[in-house]
Amino acid sequence: MPRLIALISKKSSISEEEFKIYYENNHAPLIESLFPTLNGYKRTYLFESNLLSDALPLESDGAQSQFNVITELAFKNEEDLNQFFERGTDQGVIETIRKDEANFLDGEKTIMYRVE
Repeated sequence: MPRLIALISKKSSISEEEFKIYYENNHAPLIESLFPTLNGYKRTYLFESNLLSDALPLESDGAQSQFNVITELAFKNEEDLNQFFERGTDQGVIETIRKDEANFLDGEKTIMYRVE
């Protein structure tokens, strides 16, 4: 099952809680409505209050995460993934997503990976 992982940062002007509320109540439903081939859409929030400072010897000294959420997009098969990418080239879809993202995330910091 093909999957994409996105590492996403919130806008500096909003709190972690505001970021999560907006993502769950506005952005996630928008993405699900725009991309019907999604088979799974999971978010794992990386809040500063949950950072394991000094708890593990492998951690960097004073490290702070530059990301606030790990988002996983899952697809049943390659065809569904390809339809996702094709739909993502539609100018109207791009404009809708970018306009919504401007409300809560820093799009320049987003990193996406394909994982198996």
